[in-house]
Amino acid sequence: MGKNTKTFLKDTGASIPVVCGPMYPGSNPELIAAVSEAGGFGVVQPLSLTSLYGHDFREGLRLIKSLTDKPFGVNFTIFGGGNKKYHDNNKKWMDISIEEGVKFFLTSLGKPTEIVKIAKKNDIKVYHDVPNKKVALAMVDCGVDGLNCINWRAGGQTGIYSAEKFMEDLKDIKIPLICAGGIGNKNDYKKALEMGYSGVQLGTRFLASKECIVTKSYKNAIVNSEEKDIVWTNKIAGNNSSVIKTKDIMRGGLRTGPIINFMLRRPKLKKYARMYLMSKGIKSYSKTAFDDSVQFWQAGKGVGGIKSIESCADILKNYKI
Repeated sequence: MGKNTKTFLKDTGASIPVVCGPMYPGSNPELIAAVSEAGGFGVVQPLSLTSLYGHDFREGLRLIKSLTDKPFGVNFTIFGGGNKKYHDNNKKWMDISIEEGVKFFLTSLGKPTEIVKIAKKNDIKVYHDVPNKKVALAMVDCGVDGLNCINWRAGGQTGIYSAEKFMEDLKDIKIPLICAGGIGNKNDYKKALEMGYSGVQLGTRFLASKECIVTKSYKNAIVNSEEKDIVWTNKIAGNNSSVIKTKDIMRGGLRTGPIINFMLRRPKLKKYARMYLMSKGIKSYSKTAFDDSVQFWQAGKGVGGIKSIESCADILKNYKI
């Protein structure tokens, strides 16, 4: 076991270097608890916990703690701009997380400087999602404890670089690097560790688990899909999102129209375009948790390695080191 893998396990409190990435839909409390209980590391997605699965945030964290005594983390997505309600909720959720004893934050999108300051005062580790070397180096300068390297095989909002390219670009970085994307089975996992990653993040694999609350049709679609069935669309978040090709996804095409394209190219307008697209995307994704007729399914290119719906404990047996 490498030095940074040991650091990652110490940072999370896990015994297996596998993160269940925050998902919408998919990050229900029962899933988070089951992953952590089996030795991995579950991460709460606050909007999934509250808006989708209907839990008060504090009570949702307490539900997870009632199901496992193992640690778990919370994800905070940082948006620039003027959505005051979202910023207020993020602050409230962070305060509650600290009060409830959470010791790991996974941050996404914006610059986490203030979150890192708060975390260090409370002995909390912060890892950040990064899409490339430039952002990775900026996050190191912010003082994060680890980097979640989102590659082009990831589901949901995906990256543009390969896992190999990340390792080449970041080989001199001394903090843990997590491989996020394309891990569908034990072989993918072993390759990531052999490349030098400290651990991996799985999303699609845990969507097809017994504990995940999404539709049976969604889980079956993951099991029955191959890498060729995965397409990219920018109509969900303004950048590429990785989804299973279905009639619902293909309706109207995979790319945004001229007005949104114009906004996405303008720095002052981009954040508003992305928030508009994400609000629409969330509505579509919400239905996939409960309505079998809606085929709006995020998934990564590791689907070809996923052959059955299993319990989190059975999945994680294959990832022990």
